[in-house]
Amino acid sequence: MRQVVTTAVLPVAGLGTRIMPLTLHQPKAMVGIVDRPMIHYAVNELSSAGINHVVIIHGPRQRVFKNYVRHFQKEGGWPKIRFDFVLQKKPVGNADAIYLAKKFIKNSPFLVSFSDDLLDDTKPPIQTLISLFNRTLSPVLMLDSIPSNLAQHYGVVKIEKTKINKNLYQILDVVEKPSPKEAPSNFTIIGRYVLTPKLLEYIEALRPTKIREAGLADALKNYAVDGHELYGWHFQGKRFDTGSKMGILGAQVYFGLRHPQLGSEFKKYLKKLGIKKDPRSSG
Repeated sequence: MRQVVTTAVLPVAGLGTRIMPLTLHQPKAMVGIVDRPMIHYAVNELSSAGINHVVIIHGPRQRVFKNYVRHFQKEGGWPKIRFDFVLQKKPVGNADAIYLAKKFIKNSPFLVSFSDDLLDDTKPPIQTLISLFNRTLSPVLMLDSIPSNLAQHYGVVKIEKTKINKNLYQILDVVEKPSPKEAPSNFTIIGRYVLTPKLLEYIEALRPTKIREAGLADALKNYAVDGHELYGWHFQGKRFDTGSKMGILGAQVYFGLRHPQLGSEFKKYLKKLGIKKDPRSSG
């Protein structure tokens, strides 16, 4: 039976240590890409997929998110989205952040989006993710392929093909930061998920102790290993890891060239610098 996904959880309380000093004076999700912060791109993507309720999980002293959303809505932006804000008192893992939205999720499937993965494709990627969820009625994650020598930096999935879609795989296990020789595939999870309330039970079992954070990858691993169906869709559009400095630079150029007001002038500027190849031709 088709289930409507209307709520998205947007965790933005991360400290952004990989891109310091940019995050010494602002949260990571407020770092600007061209003329708007990362969180703006994330909410735009959710809006384009028909999401009408966004739960923002923020950290202490991060009132800037509420101020930004209210300002943009006063200007007429995101009129169909209702926002709720939840405080994560301590940075004790992304799974804990998601669990804090439990009272808004109740018994419905929900979407999770991390704003430091900026995506671009001809069709909003979240629409495809939700469509695949409605075919499987099981959690669906977004996957990206990585060079095998980088496996030790990521959570890598063990997968098998499905007959549902050529780019859809069943996930059998999640292996955190394996060596290249031990990696079960060259696919890693990126920051888009359609999840079910059952996952919250697995997250609850991992809620942080004094010595460990609660990671979503751990909950997903346990869910799959227990025999529950878990799927991954191989996203093949443009992806920028804006939790890294190189990812930010790439996103600035890519989205700068596509900007409706600034793109043409920016392209001329790059030509003046002697850059002849259009950076839009590569990810």
